[in-house]
Amino acid sequence: MPKSIDPLTLDKVKDAIKQLVTGEGINAETMGARVGISRTTARRYLEFLVSRHVVTPDLVYGSVGRPERVYFQILPK
Repeated sequence: MPKSIDPLTLDKVKDAIKQLVTGEGINAETMGARVGISRTTARRYLEFLVSRHVVTPDLVYGSVGRPERVYFQILPK
C-alpha cells in the first residue's frame, strides 16, 4: 500500500463505490462530499482504485468547458 493511501479512508471510498447503482458513475467532487475528504484526495484514492482494477475511468463531455472524469465500478463477470 502506498504511503499516501490510508486503509481506513480507502475502505470508506470502496464502501461509497459499492453503494452506487449499477451503471452509475461518480466524480471526485461527489466522492469527496460523500466520504468527507477533499476533491483532490478523492481523486487520488479513485486513481489508486483504477490501478487496482476496482473502478474504470471515463470522460463525460458537457456542453461547455473541460470534460469531467467519472469513475465506474467494475462488475465481476
